[in-house]
Amino acid sequence: MEDGKKARLEAALYLSEEPVDSKEIADVLNLGSMGYVDMLIDEFKEDLKDEHRGFELIETDAGYELKVKKDHLEHVSHLAPHQDLNEGQLRTLSLIAYNAPLEQADLVEIRGNRAYQHVKELVNRGFIEKEKDGRTAILDVTNFFLDYFDIDSVDEFKEGLEEDMEIEE
Repeated sequence: MEDGKKARLEAALYLSEEPVDSKEIADVLNLGSMGYVDMLIDEFKEDLKDEHRGFELIETDAGYELKVKKDHLEHVSHLAPHQDLNEGQLRTLSLIAYNAPLEQADLVEIRGNRAYQHVKELVNRGFIEKEKDGRTAILDVTNFFLDYFDIDSVDEFKEGLEEDMEIEE
């Protein structure tokens, strides 16, 4: 495989704040063949499985993203606090926290269909809990959310957010 294309793929995934889908990868790499893009992604994913690599390539419904391997996360996360959540996840999480408890249907109306993937990831990571309620679900933050952001309550989060909004005005 052409190392230049693989290096550009790695750079694109590293810089992207959101998952990058195959079409975006093809555009960045100036490739027309989706088969070649898929092959490149598979080879890159295999390269990252080497124990000497610090990242892994994750595929979500929204595309591909680089994540720090779990084995290394506890040792390096202090260098960039809260960077293990992408911008979309942070926006979704902040909406849930500010409006908690929040119906998932309302969240999706505001954030769009990507919110489903964000909710799934945030539940898996322990930031929010999801309780089925008829045709929708009720979303709320967890104690892990409070600990992660070093706050005592959702009210403290809301106050801090409101203060930040006043400063911007």
